[in-house]
Amino acid sequence: MEPNKLSDKSRAILEAIAKGHTYEQILVQDLAWTYHDIFQAANEALGLAEFAGTKKSYDERLAEIKQAYPKAYQGWTSEEDVRLTERFHAAVSVKELAREFQRQPSAIRSRLAKLSLRAPN
Repeated sequence: MEPNKLSDKSRAILEAIAKGHTYEQILVQDLAWTYHDIFQAANEALGLAEFAGTKKSYDERLAEIKQAYPKAYQGWTSEEDVRLTERFHAAVSVKELAREFQRQPSAIRSRLAKLSLRAPN
């Protein structure tokens, strides 16, 4: 299958869903189809939507994030947790913490929540 084209089976399934057919009606329509086929069709469609929306692969997007935030998606050490807690109590902003810890602001807010600390918006 071409990277930017749905398979015929997926297209038929998605067209039936778009017309309002239920999963059960779709399965009865073609007894060779399974629930797996329906989910595969959805997966293909999502992949195409992602491809069309960004034209970048997951690895390319991850590389861009890591360029801005080198520690993005890495585990937190206990030392970093202690330092984050100290800096939070010193009223350092999330933006500054993101720069300091080399992590995305959303990662800082998530970690603060995990540490039962409440970050300002």
